Amino acid sequence: MRMIKRYELLSCGKAKLLVLFILLAGTCAGCLGQDPLEARVEKLVRGLGDEDPSISYASVDGLVDIGEPAVDSLIKALKDDDPQVRSLAAHALGEIRAQKAAPPLLEILDDPSPEVRMNASYSLGLIGDTKAVEPLIKLLEDEDEEVVRYTVIALGRLGDPRAVEPLAEILDSDNDDVRREVMYSLAEIGDPRAVDPLLDLLADEKLGPSAATILGSFKSEQVFGELTALLDSRNPTTRTNAVAALRGYRNPETVPFLLEMLDDRVPEVRRGAAYCLGHFEPEEAAPAEQPLINALGDKEPEVQEAAACSLGRIGSKEAVPPLEELLQDKNQNLRVAAVKALGDIGDPGAVDSLISLFEDEAWLVRSEIVHSLVEIGDPKAVDPLISLLGDESYRVRRSAAEGLGKLGDERAVSPLLMALETEREMDVRAAEVRALGKLGGPEAAEGLRRISTDMDEYRNVRTVAEEALGNIEGGEAVNASSSSSSSS
Repeated sequence: MRMIKRYELLSCGKAKLLVLFILLAGTCAGCLGQDPLEARVEKLVRGLGDEDPSISYASVDGLVDIGEPAVDSLIKALKDDDPQVRSLAAHALGEIRAQKAAPPLLEILDDPSPEVRMNASYSLGLIGDTKAVEPLIKLLEDEDEEVVRYTVIALGRLGDPRAVEPLAEILDSDNDDVRREVMYSLAEIGDPRAVDPLLDLLADEKLGPSAATILGSFKSEQVFGELTALLDSRNPTTRTNAVAALRGYRNPETVPFLLEMLDDRVPEVRRGAAYCLGHFEPEEAAPAEQPLINALGDKEPEVQEAAACSLGRIGSKEAVPPLEELLQDKNQNLRVAAVKALGDIGDPGAVDSLISLFEDEAWLVRSEIVHSLVEIGDPKAVDPLISLLGDESYRVRRSAAEGLGKLGDERAVSPLLMALETEREMDVRAAEVRALGKLGGPEAAEGLRRISTDMDEYRNVRTVAEEALGNIEGGEAVNASSSSSSSS
């Protein structure tokens, strides 16, 4: 029989629920007089060895739900002749977080079955007994890579500094999955001794980005100094990942270094620096405003996109004209980035330029324009958004309806009701109905009342209409009450 591994326990479905019901329902004739809970535990433990995965999965879940009363039986099951029973019992004990199970689990770390060792080590991490640290460190030398990987995870959960150096040693493993888990576990432990091995990984094309993210959490002057020094590395991958790591610091002292990297010969480095500069407060990023505007003219679209994004984040009014020019660029992603940046900046002066782009052939651009116009909040956007209720793309129609609801202009009520007469997409109809609920008024309420009782309407849309109508009527009741109180 094929061995069942721990990650397969994530599987579930109707069959599993049915089997669980069968396992938990009643007791067998031979169990008369036996405690019902004890009988259920015995039945579920037997189910751990069933060849049908649905039954074995359901048995594990049933035992975990029972919890502490099942622990003794599960501990006994760790010595079962069937490795599947031992493996799943070990898993269940971890999910229950049974402290008394730690010693028995330690005893089976040398089990001949890799799956048993894997589940035992992982469960020891869940239980959190630090007596498991040394035995788990020894298990890092296991011949099975999955056992090693789950042991690494367990040591990270335990968070004991004793594991730092042994974990760092296996960063030279050929298995990228193991190495990645080592990085995450070192981050969980948080010991400064992990910094140098992680810095070395910044040159790794596969794992460098993850190492950069983790190093961003080691906020110290020493690490900051190491990262800024690596910006002079001859390895472009190292420079790229060092920039990414500095993003986690959000230290204003980083700005001058990042400005220098905007002139790097490698596009990935320039892109990372441009993107990172958008993560500072506007006043902190002030020295970067003009260099980022200059980067909008970079020969690489990916750098232009990052610069546009950051200019939007810092709210650069000076960037509006060059961003408007990018609205006509041939690169769709760059047009989207420029549209979003203009929305983030929120300058009403950009409204006309955005509206003129509603003829763009890309639905993503048109949809992003809607979001940006809503962010700016200029009333001039209402009529153009109304026209988009007839757009060929249902995504754009949905965005337009949502936008009209957010803008809150009652001029949109009649057009929304008219659009509902021909709209066929359920998601769009729901968005139009929600918008009517936000806009309110007698005309919207009448339309919603009609939709909420139309049996030919999508059930979901009827429900949304009922909720929207309730909001309107509730608001009117509150307003009426307020008016009455004022007049009295």
